[in-house]
Amino acid sequence: MIRLRNLAHSIFIALLLFSNDANAVEKEYMLKAGFLYNFARFGHWELNQESQKFIICSPDKSFINIANKSLRKKTIKNLPLQSKFITLDDLSECNILFITSDTIELWKQQSNQINGIMVVGETDSFIESGGHIRFFLSSGKIRFEISPQQLKNAGITMSSKVLRLARIIER
Repeated sequence: MIRLRNLAHSIFIALLLFSNDANAVEKEYMLKAGFLYNFARFGHWELNQESQKFIICSPDKSFINIANKSLRKKTIKNLPLQSKFITLDDLSECNILFITSDTIELWKQQSNQINGIMVVGETDSFIESGGHIRFFLSSGKIRFEISPQQLKNAGITMSSKVLRLARIIER
């Protein structure tokens, strides 16, 4: 009887810890989706004249599900904002591409110069791998670094308002 109670107690604690981890990841992705929204608002690049939507893409389904919830009914440059799950084979509809730590290996296999798409990630060597903006944690807070030159090479500029908040990476 005591063993059964201990087992039940252990399972309960494991579920509690797992749900806290899941909540932490969800909160982190919600914050990152908010950052992406603001990068879109304060970034400047040529959008396809035929665009009906502004699209944030990612090959990470978990991120897209959370972004869809947190960015619902938002607009960018008078276009409805949409978050879309994609494979890295077809980026034609993407305005922003978010590469998570779970999808970085796919990115490294496919990465090349992508014009007109802001590429954002969250791994240590992301900017060195061709990305434009990288999230990192500092004192428990999400911060970001930007390579303005790599953005410029992709045909994108970022507002000085955002650049003042970023750690600038010269490449």
